[in-house]
Amino acid sequence: MQTATKREAFGRVLVTGATGFLGRAVAEALEHEGHTVLRGARNRPAAAPAGQAWIGHGDIGPQTRWDAPLVGVETVVHLAGAAHLPETTMAASVDAFSRVNADGTARLASAAVGAGIRRLILMSSALVHGAASPPGRPFSEEDEPAPTSPYARSKLDAERRLMAAARGSGLQWIILRPPMVYGAQARGNFQRLVRLLRTGMPLPLGAATAPRTFIGIDNLAHAVVRCVEHQSAVNQVFLVGDREATSTADFVHRIAAALNRRVWTPRVPPVLLRTGFRFARRERDFERLFDPHELDTRRMRAELDWIPPMSLDEGLD
Repeated sequence: MQTATKREAFGRVLVTGATGFLGRAVAEALEHEGHTVLRGARNRPAAAPAGQAWIGHGDIGPQTRWDAPLVGVETVVHLAGAAHLPETTMAASVDAFSRVNADGTARLASAAVGAGIRRLILMSSALVHGAASPPGRPFSEEDEPAPTSPYARSKLDAERRLMAAARGSGLQWIILRPPMVYGAQARGNFQRLVRLLRTGMPLPLGAATAPRTFIGIDNLAHAVVRCVEHQSAVNQVFLVGDREATSTADFVHRIAAALNRRVWTPRVPPVLLRTGFRFARRERDFERLFDPHELDTRRMRAELDWIPPMSLDEGLD
Protein backbone atom coordinates (compact mmCIF):
# COMPACT_ATOMS: atom_id res chain seq x y z
CA MET A 1 0.00 0.00 0.00
CA GLN A 2 2.84 2.39 0.84
CA THR A 3 4.53 1.79 -2.52
CA ALA A 4 1.31 2.42 -4.46
CA THR A 5 0.72 5.65 -2.52
CA LYS A 6 4.18 6.93 -3.35
CA ARG A 7 3.82 6.14 -7.03
CA GLU A 8 0.48 7.90 -7.16
CA ALA A 9 1.70 10.95 -5.22
CA PHE A 10 5.05 11.48 -6.91
CA GLY A 11 4.71 9.94 -10.36
CA ARG A 12 7.66 8.84 -12.46
CA VAL A 13 11.06 10.27 -11.53
CA LEU A 14 13.66 11.00 -14.22
CA VAL A 15 17.24 10.73 -12.94
CA THR A 16 19.72 12.33 -15.33
CA GLY A 17 23.29 11.04 -15.32
CA ALA A 18 22.07 7.65 -14.11
CA THR A 19 25.24 5.84 -15.24
CA GLY A 20 27.37 7.93 -12.88
CA PHE A 21 28.53 7.27 -9.34
CA LEU A 22 25.76 9.36 -7.78
CA GLY A 23 23.13 8.60 -10.42
CA ARG A 24 23.28 4.86 -9.86
CA ALA A 25 22.93 5.28 -6.10
CA VAL A 26 20.04 7.75 -6.34
CA ALA A 27 18.09 5.62 -8.84
CA GLU A 28 18.48 2.55 -6.63
CA ALA A 29 17.48 4.48 -3.49
CA LEU A 30 14.35 5.83 -5.18
CA GLU A 31 13.34 2.37 -6.40
CA HIS A 32 13.96 0.94 -2.94
CA GLU A 33 11.41 3.44 -1.61
CA GLY A 34 8.84 2.39 -4.20
CA HIS A 35 9.25 5.13 -6.81
CA THR A 36 9.00 4.50 -10.54
CA VAL A 37 12.34 5.60 -12.00
CA LEU A 38 13.34 6.50 -15.54
CA ARG A 39 17.12 6.44 -15.84
CA GLY A 40 18.57 9.06 -18.18
CA ALA A 41 22.02 8.81 -19.76
CA ARG A 42 23.92 10.24 -22.71
CA ASN A 43 23.11 7.02 -24.57
CA ARG A 44 20.62 4.37 -23.59
CA PRO A 45 22.48 1.15 -22.63
CA ALA A 46 22.36 -1.49 -25.35
CA ALA A 47 21.31 -4.11 -22.82
CA ALA A 48 19.50 -2.48 -19.92
CA PRO A 49 19.03 -4.70 -16.84
CA ALA A 50 15.62 -6.32 -16.59
CA GLY A 51 13.04 -4.12 -14.92
CA GLN A 52 14.90 -0.86 -15.51
CA ALA A 53 13.58 1.88 -17.79
CA TRP A 54 16.25 3.91 -19.59
CA ILE A 55 16.27 6.79 -22.07
CA GLY A 56 19.07 8.60 -23.88
CA HIS A 57 19.15 12.37 -23.38
CA GLY A 58 22.34 12.99 -25.34
CA ASP A 59 25.03 15.46 -24.31
CA ILE A 60 23.96 17.96 -21.65
CA GLY A 61 24.12 21.54 -22.92
CA PRO A 62 22.16 24.41 -24.43
CA GLN A 63 20.90 22.27 -27.33
CA THR A 64 19.77 19.13 -25.45
CA ARG A 65 16.37 17.91 -26.61
CA TRP A 66 14.26 17.02 -23.58
CA ASP A 67 10.97 16.31 -25.38
CA ALA A 68 11.10 12.53 -25.17
CA PRO A 69 12.86 12.16 -21.78
CA LEU A 70 10.21 14.31 -20.04
CA VAL A 71 7.16 12.47 -21.37
CA GLY A 72 5.21 10.96 -18.48
CA VAL A 73 7.64 12.38 -15.91
CA GLU A 74 6.53 14.29 -12.84
CA THR A 75 9.83 14.85 -10.99
CA VAL A 76 13.36 15.36 -12.33
CA VAL A 77 16.54 14.76 -10.34
CA HIS A 78 19.28 16.50 -12.31
CA LEU A 79 22.65 14.90 -11.57
CA ALA A 80 24.31 14.94 -14.99
CA GLY A 81 27.06 17.52 -15.28
CA ALA A 82 30.75 18.29 -15.67
CA ALA A 83 32.89 17.92 -12.54
CA HIS A 84 36.31 16.29 -12.74
CA LEU A 85 38.03 18.16 -15.55
CA PRO A 86 41.82 18.72 -15.74
CA GLU A 87 43.03 22.13 -14.63
CA THR A 88 45.88 21.87 -17.15
CA THR A 89 43.36 22.71 -19.87
CA MET A 90 41.68 25.47 -17.88
CA ALA A 91 40.23 27.43 -20.81
CA ALA A 92 38.54 24.33 -22.20
CA SER A 93 37.38 23.31 -18.71
CA VAL A 94 35.81 26.72 -18.05
CA ASP A 95 33.89 26.45 -21.30
CA ALA A 96 32.75 22.90 -20.53
CA PHE A 97 31.63 23.79 -17.00
CA SER A 98 29.61 26.73 -18.30
CA ARG A 99 28.11 24.84 -21.25
CA VAL A 100 27.19 21.68 -19.36
CA ASN A 101 26.42 22.83 -15.84
CA ALA A 102 24.93 26.29 -16.39
CA ASP A 103 23.57 26.27 -19.95
CA GLY A 104 22.52 22.64 -19.66
CA THR A 105 20.58 23.25 -16.46
CA ALA A 106 18.89 26.33 -17.95
CA ARG A 107 17.85 24.29 -20.98
CA LEU A 108 16.42 21.52 -18.82
CA ALA A 109 14.61 23.96 -16.52
CA SER A 110 12.98 25.71 -19.47
CA ALA A 111 11.90 22.38 -20.94
CA ALA A 112 10.57 21.25 -17.56
CA VAL A 113 8.42 24.38 -17.29
CA GLY A 114 7.07 23.80 -20.79
CA ALA A 115 6.33 20.14 -20.07
CA GLY A 116 4.51 20.87 -16.82
CA ILE A 117 7.03 19.02 -14.63
CA ARG A 118 6.06 19.26 -10.98
CA ARG A 119 9.47 19.31 -9.27
CA LEU A 120 13.13 19.62 -10.30
CA ILE A 121 15.95 18.79 -7.88
CA LEU A 122 19.37 20.15 -8.84
CA MET A 123 22.60 18.73 -7.44
CA SER A 124 24.86 21.72 -6.89
CA SER A 125 27.93 21.97 -4.64
CA ALA A 126 28.89 23.41 -1.26
CA LEU A 127 31.84 24.98 -3.09
CA VAL A 128 29.52 27.77 -4.23
CA HIS A 129 30.13 29.20 -0.74
CA GLY A 130 33.88 29.19 -1.23
CA ALA A 131 36.84 26.88 -0.85
CA ALA A 132 37.28 27.51 2.91
CA SER A 133 34.74 28.20 5.65
CA PRO A 134 35.51 30.95 8.20
CA PRO A 135 37.56 29.66 11.16
CA GLY A 136 35.25 28.41 13.86
CA ARG A 137 32.06 28.98 11.85
CA PRO A 138 30.54 26.50 9.40
CA PHE A 139 28.94 27.71 6.17
CA SER A 140 25.15 28.05 6.25
CA GLU A 141 22.61 28.63 3.52
CA GLU A 142 22.40 32.26 4.66
CA ASP A 143 26.01 32.95 3.68
CA GLU A 144 26.53 34.90 0.49
CA PRO A 145 27.93 32.63 -2.24
CA ALA A 146 31.59 33.25 -3.02
CA PRO A 147 32.75 30.59 -5.53
CA THR A 148 36.47 30.56 -6.25
CA SER A 149 36.74 28.02 -9.09
CA PRO A 150 35.21 27.71 -12.58
CA TYR A 151 33.36 24.60 -11.44
CA ALA A 152 31.80 26.31 -8.42
CA ARG A 153 30.89 29.40 -10.44
CA SER A 154 29.14 27.24 -13.04
CA LYS A 155 27.14 25.52 -10.29
CA LEU A 156 26.03 28.84 -8.81
CA ASP A 157 25.06 30.02 -12.29
CA ALA A 158 23.06 26.81 -12.75
CA GLU A 159 21.20 27.44 -9.49
CA ARG A 160 20.29 30.99 -10.45
CA ARG A 161 19.15 30.04 -13.92
CA LEU A 162 16.95 27.26 -12.54
CA MET A 163 15.28 29.70 -10.14
CA ALA A 164 14.84 32.25 -12.93
CA ALA A 165 13.25 29.70 -15.26
CA ALA A 166 10.85 28.50 -12.55
CA ARG A 167 9.77 31.99 -11.50
CA GLY A 168 6.08 32.54 -12.21
CA SER A 169 5.54 28.92 -13.25
CA GLY A 170 4.28 25.82 -11.48
CA LEU A 171 7.75 24.23 -11.36
CA GLN A 172 8.97 23.55 -7.83
CA TRP A 173 12.76 23.68 -7.47
CA ILE A 174 15.08 22.26 -4.81
CA ILE A 175 18.85 22.75 -4.69
CA LEU A 176 21.23 20.49 -2.76
CA ARG A 177 24.77 21.63 -1.96
CA PRO A 178 26.90 18.67 -0.85
CA PRO A 179 30.61 18.67 0.08
CA MET A 180 33.00 16.03 -1.25
CA VAL A 181 31.16 12.73 -1.74
CA TYR A 182 32.88 9.48 -0.80
CA GLY A 183 32.12 5.82 -1.32
CA ALA A 184 33.02 2.87 -3.50
CA GLN A 185 33.74 3.98 -7.08
CA ALA A 186 33.88 7.67 -6.12
CA ARG A 187 36.06 9.78 -8.39
CA GLY A 188 37.95 13.04 -7.92
CA ASN A 189 39.78 13.81 -4.67
CA PHE A 190 38.47 10.76 -2.82
CA GLN A 191 39.73 8.46 -5.56
CA ARG A 192 43.15 10.14 -5.40
CA LEU A 193 43.33 9.65 -1.62
CA VAL A 194 42.50 5.96 -1.96
CA ARG A 195 45.17 5.49 -4.62
CA LEU A 196 47.78 7.17 -2.43
CA LEU A 197 46.83 5.03 0.55
CA ARG A 198 47.17 1.87 -1.51
CA THR A 199 50.80 2.75 -2.30
CA GLY A 200 51.71 2.54 1.39
CA MET A 201 53.77 5.72 1.17
CA PRO A 202 53.76 8.23 4.08
CA LEU A 203 51.32 11.11 3.65
CA PRO A 204 52.46 14.36 5.31
CA LEU A 205 48.96 15.26 6.49
CA GLY A 206 49.29 15.02 10.26
CA ALA A 207 48.77 18.78 10.58
CA ALA A 208 45.65 18.79 8.37
CA THR A 209 43.31 19.03 11.38
CA ALA A 210 40.95 21.82 10.23
CA PRO A 211 37.28 20.74 10.47
CA ARG A 212 35.77 19.51 7.23
CA THR A 213 32.38 18.08 6.32
CA PHE A 214 32.03 15.16 3.91
CA ILE A 215 29.05 13.06 2.85
CA GLY A 216 28.78 9.38 2.03
CA ILE A 217 27.09 8.34 -1.19
CA ASP A 218 24.29 6.51 0.64
CA ASN A 219 23.56 9.53 2.83
CA LEU A 220 23.39 11.82 -0.18
CA ALA A 221 21.09 9.44 -2.07
CA HIS A 222 18.87 9.29 1.01
CA ALA A 223 18.74 13.10 1.08
CA VAL A 224 17.65 13.18 -2.56
CA VAL A 225 14.80 10.77 -1.83
CA ARG A 226 13.66 13.01 1.02
CA CYS A 227 13.62 16.01 -1.34
CA VAL A 228 11.56 14.09 -3.89
CA GLU A 229 8.96 13.24 -1.24
CA HIS A 230 8.81 16.14 1.23
CA GLN A 231 6.55 19.12 0.56
CA SER A 232 8.60 21.40 2.85
CA ALA A 233 11.59 21.02 0.52
CA VAL A 234 9.95 23.13 -2.20
CA ASN A 235 11.85 26.20 -3.46
CA GLN A 236 14.67 25.87 -0.95
CA VAL A 237 18.45 25.47 -0.89
CA PHE A 238 19.93 22.87 1.45
CA LEU A 239 23.48 22.14 2.58
CA VAL A 240 23.88 18.42 3.23
CA GLY A 241 26.57 16.45 5.01
CA ASP A 242 27.31 13.52 7.28
CA ARG A 243 26.29 13.52 10.93
CA GLU A 244 29.83 14.26 12.08
CA ALA A 245 32.54 16.63 10.89
CA THR A 246 36.10 15.37 10.72
CA SER A 247 39.43 16.55 9.28
CA THR A 248 41.61 15.48 6.40
CA ALA A 249 44.04 13.74 8.76
CA ASP A 250 41.29 11.82 10.54
CA PHE A 251 39.50 11.07 7.27
CA VAL A 252 42.66 9.55 5.80
CA HIS A 253 43.09 7.26 8.79
CA ARG A 254 39.45 6.16 8.58
CA ILE A 255 39.83 5.35 4.89
CA ALA A 256 42.98 3.37 5.65
CA ALA A 257 41.14 1.40 8.34
CA ALA A 258 38.35 0.60 5.86
CA LEU A 259 41.01 -0.64 3.43
CA ASN A 260 42.71 -2.69 6.18
CA ARG A 261 45.88 -0.68 5.71
CA ARG A 262 48.13 1.34 7.97
CA VAL A 263 49.20 4.84 7.06
CA TRP A 264 51.84 7.13 8.54
CA THR A 265 50.86 10.79 8.49
CA PRO A 266 53.89 12.78 9.69
CA ARG A 267 53.12 16.25 11.02
CA VAL A 268 54.91 18.56 8.58
CA PRO A 269 54.46 22.32 9.19
CA PRO A 270 51.70 23.56 6.83
CA VAL A 271 53.75 26.61 5.84
CA LEU A 272 56.39 24.33 4.34
CA LEU A 273 53.81 22.21 2.54
CA ARG A 274 52.04 25.28 1.17
CA THR A 275 55.32 26.47 -0.30
CA GLY A 276 55.86 23.09 -1.94
CA PHE A 277 52.33 22.97 -3.34
CA ARG A 278 52.71 26.52 -4.64
CA PHE A 279 56.00 25.64 -6.30
CA ALA A 280 54.28 22.68 -8.00
CA ARG A 281 51.37 24.95 -9.00
CA ARG A 282 49.02 22.84 -6.91
CA GLU A 283 48.04 25.37 -4.23
CA ARG A 284 44.36 24.55 -4.72
CA ASP A 285 45.14 20.98 -3.65
CA PHE A 286 46.75 22.31 -0.47
CA GLU A 287 43.59 24.27 0.32
CA ARG A 288 41.41 21.21 -0.20
CA LEU A 289 43.49 19.29 2.32
CA PHE A 290 44.33 21.85 5.00
CA ASP A 291 41.71 24.61 4.99
CA PRO A 292 38.45 24.26 6.96
CA HIS A 293 35.33 23.47 4.95
CA GLU A 294 32.60 22.84 7.49
CA LEU A 295 28.87 22.94 6.78
CA ASP A 296 25.89 23.71 8.98
CA THR A 297 23.24 21.22 7.85
CA ARG A 298 20.59 22.05 10.46
CA ARG A 299 18.09 23.45 7.93
CA MET A 300 17.90 20.15 6.05
CA ARG A 301 17.57 18.17 9.25
CA ALA A 302 14.97 20.43 10.87
CA GLU A 303 12.72 21.26 7.92
CA LEU A 304 12.77 17.85 6.26
CA ASP A 305 13.20 15.79 9.43
CA TRP A 306 16.28 14.29 7.81
CA ILE A 307 18.96 12.32 9.64
CA PRO A 308 21.83 10.80 7.63
CA PRO A 309 21.25 7.06 8.01
CA MET A 310 24.92 6.06 8.03
CA SER A 311 27.89 7.16 10.11
CA LEU A 312 31.11 8.13 8.39
CA ASP A 313 32.74 4.79 9.23
CA GLU A 314 29.72 2.85 7.99
CA GLY A 315 29.82 4.83 4.75
CA LEU A 316 33.47 3.88 4.21
CA ASP A 317 32.96 0.15 4.81
